[in-house]
Amino acid sequence: MSSNTCLVCGSSNLRADRALSGRLVCNSCGSPFGVRRRGNRKKRIYNKVSLDNKYFLILCILIIAFIIVVI
Repeated sequence: MSSNTCLVCGSSNLRADRALSGRLVCNSCGSPFGVRRRGNRKKRIYNKVSLDNKYFLILCILIIAFIIVVI
């Protein structure tokens, strides 16, 4: 048995829309039942060079701090 909840907002307040041939529509957000709204899912592309530069900078700061503490 399937639950009649909106996939976008999670509301169970659905109604049959005559303009969409009786298809269920959520009263809260207005999206048709069974249709997920595509979000802005941007693929995160990490630049390997920039990550290496961050680690190199942190390593340099740690080495300089160690030298200052020792001297």
